[in-house]
Amino acid sequence: MRRLVSSTIVFTFTVLLSTIAHAQTDATAASAPRWEVTLDGRVGFPSGYVRVGESEIHGTRLRLSDIGITVSEGVEVGAAVWLTPRDAVRAGYVYYFLRGGASLDRAVVFDGREWDAGHVDSNADFWRASLAYERLLTSESDPRRLVASAGLTYIWLNPGLTQHGRTKAEDFYLQELPVPIVGLRFETPLTERLGLRASVDGGLLPKVNSLRQEGGTVYLWQSHADADVAVSYAVTPVLSVEAGYRFTYLHQHEKSHEDDNVFELIDHGPHARLTLRFW
Repeated sequence: MRRLVSSTIVFTFTVLLSTIAHAQTDATAASAPRWEVTLDGRVGFPSGYVRVGESEIHGTRLRLSDIGITVSEGVEVGAAVWLTPRDAVRAGYVYYFLRGGASLDRAVVFDGREWDAGHVDSNADFWRASLAYERLLTSESDPRRLVASAGLTYIWLNPGLTQHGRTKAEDFYLQELPVPIVGLRFETPLTERLGLRASVDGGLLPKVNSLRQEGGTVYLWQSHADADVAVSYAVTPVLSVEAGYRFTYLHQHEKSHEDDNVFELIDHGPHARLTLRFW
């Protein structure tokens, strides 16, 4: 949480200084801003599970709550450039904090090792990077905007447990591949300054050869889904803030003769965003 708050404060002051310096420039006479930068902070209530098997030792299916992960935090930065009034390229990077600690009431197996009943600390942090092409589907003059997108997203995941000072983590990232995603975003004004935004996107990889070897060929299944709805407020012509609710789903399964690993996250919670647009 401290990382999230400090990042938001730093970015807010940067944005406000930039806004004061540029809000009165002649750029506001342009038909539409070309560049867009966003910062998003979120808190969630995660559920799901992780299972890591190794060398024919079947891993225990551990719910995130079993290992003390009951709250998530996330910080996302994004940037977009409108190549034409209808076409844009958008990049995003989000870091998820999924950490906790719990007392196990039984022995469990994780990554080929038996963990005794007792306290364990967990760390399932991951980051996700995305790149997408966007296309405005409605008329440029229509204040209501429907935007379609298509692109790729990539996850870096390395969940681990620590007990008695010893840590063991499973490097999911070694088998991960970029996943194709598609999405829709709808924006409409409510008043001169208030607006409503809703979006949904997702994608999947069916069972594919990951092109990696670990005790034989590693096969990968992966799927993503994100949806959110938010109310925005235009502070100035270039700066807007919004608050809303977000849902995230992630499922990844890796299997070979040696490994059988699954990670699933179902997360939802409030989020806030700052958006800076400029020419």
